[in-house]
Amino acid sequence: MSVTAVEASRALAGALEQACEAMPPGSRAQAQRALRRLQDVVLPRLEDADAPLLVVVGGSTGSGKSTLVNSLLDRNVSRAGAVRPTTRRPVLVCAPRARSWFLSDRVLPRLAKHEGGEGTSLDAVTVAVDDVMWPSVGILDAPDIDSVEEGNRRLASELLDGADLWVFVTSAARYADAVAWTHLEEAAGRGLRVAIVLNRVPVGAQDEVRADLAALARRRGLGDVPIITIAEQELTDGRLPITAISPLGSFLESIGHDASERAAIVRRSLTGAISSSLAEATRALDGARESYRRLEAAREGIESLVATGAREVASASSNDVLRGEVSARIAEVLGSWDMTRTFARVVGGLRERIWGAVRGTAAPEVQVRRDLTGGLAQRLADTYHRAWDQSLRLAQSVGEAHDLEAMIDADQALERARLTAQEWTAEITEIVRGQAESSRVTGRLLAGGINIVTVSLMVSAFAMTGGVTGVEVGVAGASAALSQTILESYFGERTVRSLTKQARQALERLAASSLTEVVAPISGRLERLDERSRLEALEAALGQAREVLA
Repeated sequence: MSVTAVEASRALAGALEQACEAMPPGSRAQAQRALRRLQDVVLPRLEDADAPLLVVVGGSTGSGKSTLVNSLLDRNVSRAGAVRPTTRRPVLVCAPRARSWFLSDRVLPRLAKHEGGEGTSLDAVTVAVDDVMWPSVGILDAPDIDSVEEGNRRLASELLDGADLWVFVTSAARYADAVAWTHLEEAAGRGLRVAIVLNRVPVGAQDEVRADLAALARRRGLGDVPIITIAEQELTDGRLPITAISPLGSFLESIGHDASERAAIVRRSLTGAISSSLAEATRALDGARESYRRLEAAREGIESLVATGAREVASASSNDVLRGEVSARIAEVLGSWDMTRTFARVVGGLRERIWGAVRGTAAPEVQVRRDLTGGLAQRLADTYHRAWDQSLRLAQSVGEAHDLEAMIDADQALERARLTAQEWTAEITEIVRGQAESSRVTGRLLAGGINIVTVSLMVSAFAMTGGVTGVEVGVAGASAALSQTILESYFGERTVRSLTKQARQALERLAASSLTEVVAPISGRLERLDERSRLEALEAALGQAREVLA
């Protein structure tokens, strides 16, 4: 089912509004500008091409905009004076018949409308009704485009975006200002109709100044833009004499009475607003997608760090685990283990454990198991610190590391590592028990050997590809060889390979889970699933709008 231009514009406006929150600041500003043009120009004109024109009177500080508007109406509706900035609240003047249109949400929808009176808030437009106005035109006195107040400058730009025609007011002393010409060039680029009022020109210099301004306008892409000059002169009750502003009055009156001219202005304004809003939306989407790609790359980088860290924990040998004094104790304990113990010797060994418990000392195999668990915990804790540091750098590269600590708490990291190591040790014991039941060697294990076999499987898991296989000599290699011998005596060579693989996989899984929890505060900053869906919706709406509107 085909959609209308209005439907496509509304869909694009809605998608832009939703996607703004998913964009970085630069892209967000472009999206908001595209949204303003859609709401202020495109939709109102598509819905009602014959609606009154919005003529924005804008320009530099002190150029006399408010004085000009007051003079056109022959009464003071907009505050003028020497204190800058003077125009704090925009003032819109319209005929009684146009009142309902300019007070509606279809005109400058983000701003509230206030009829009559005078205010200083930037969140509303003061609407003044005057019988001298033409029903087909509304004149809006805007804040200074170069105001010292950022809010005034922002609002002036927004009002110009919503204009059908811009009457640019400047002075003989300010007409070459860079800020003004930035706005004028942008207006020319999107086809907005512009007329220039050159105000406060010294007597006798009108022709020279006007010619220079006209040449500047042509060089800047405005072409032969209408230029109305007003000489420097005394004001009466703060207003210019009728003879001074009559050329501007005649220019606006001709537009007010000429339907075909107004239609041409609307076509130019609408075409330019459509083109610029599509271009701005496209640039905003491209920028947001690039930002999202960087976030995704950083998030994937953290996932890769977690996976790599887990593999290293599960595969790399460590001085704290299989070398040095710990490995020597492992070799001693495993080397003294007799798989053919008689019941009496088992009972004797049990008696020794009981006395060891009374004396506060653990059985040798229990102590070795604790040593292995502690060594693994230390390795995990070190990996946590490295993962946090590297993940933080990735987050910093995309500007998502604010309020994050440079280092994790060492005590908390070690405690987490201990719990993870203990969880793995317990899981190894369950793997051994399960295999014993399957292989029908439960009785032999329960006869005092469960800890020895658990230690053996832990050692085999560490030594599997950790650089301490049979190729390596010394106590670490001896520990690995002894653990292999003990395991094979219980389960056989093929089963031992499977058990060792299970143990390694369990360690890698638990290490990955704990690492994921450690870096979660960082990776959570990079999770943008909702933003992705919003950008996809904007891309679809933009594609549809191009087909219908372009």
